[in-house]
Amino acid sequence: MDTKVLSMKTNKETFAIIGGDMRCYYLANALRNDGYNVKLCGFDKLTDSCEIAEALDSDILVLPVIPFENGKQISSPFTDGNINLDGCAEKLSGKLIFTGKKENFLREFPLISSQNVKSYSDNEEFSVKNAVPTAEGAIEEAMKHSDSTISGSKILVCGYGRIGKVLSEMLRGMGADVTISARKKSDLAWIELNGFKGIVTGEFHDISHYSIIFNTVPFLVFNKEILGRISKDALIIDLASKPGGVDFDEAKARGIRTVHALSLPGKTAPRSAGEIIESTILGILEEDDG
Repeated sequence: MDTKVLSMKTNKETFAIIGGDMRCYYLANALRNDGYNVKLCGFDKLTDSCEIAEALDSDILVLPVIPFENGKQISSPFTDGNINLDGCAEKLSGKLIFTGKKENFLREFPLISSQNVKSYSDNEEFSVKNAVPTAEGAIEEAMKHSDSTISGSKILVCGYGRIGKVLSEMLRGMGADVTISARKKSDLAWIELNGFKGIVTGEFHDISHYSIIFNTVPFLVFNKEILGRISKDALIIDLASKPGGVDFDEAKARGIRTVHALSLPGKTAPRSAGEIIESTILGILEEDDG
């Protein structure tokens, strides 16, 4: 490990991983393997965990990708109790806090300095590396819910961001006939240059021949009108964060199968996802330290 990162242990030596899914559990393991002192809070179903008061005495606090589910309550599926930060503003003040959604945290704690809250999911390294387990998880969902093989299937990937790029290549490698939609002319040019068929997102005049559709676009694309052009035998895997890019009620009414596949890295590759979070956090600390 870089000597700069090692030197940070002298003044920021204790991490507290507070709540979260298996990604956070493996994040703690990765930090410990790299020599950091780590406290776990909210994982008593898996291992020894400390109480929230002890966790808040740590130098660096790490919260889940989406820090709060309801008010100031942290998602904690591996404990029978609730982890609630209500009334903890004073203890949080001055701490270095990492989470996935900075705006979500600051909405609940507006008086905490925004400079002390870091968003690891907005980091480019995190986004690029996280695209791989997300794409793999999306394909796993398609194989689980589809009655056809990926090989030979006509597949539409909506969106050509990081996940769309990785997913399209994986699907092509499995023998699928892949079409990609995008809005920007530059993206459509890259799609063509990379050997894919490209269409404009939203201008889906004839999409009845796709058996599987993956959506990565975080706004409503598959509305009532577009869903009316999709085969009832099709499967839609929506990877966009809530509320997603699909009118799920309309799809259900039409008998179209849909899966809103959220937080896939935490479900399908939690160890890798946890190590990605660790690498991102240490990278941010190194940049701040430098």
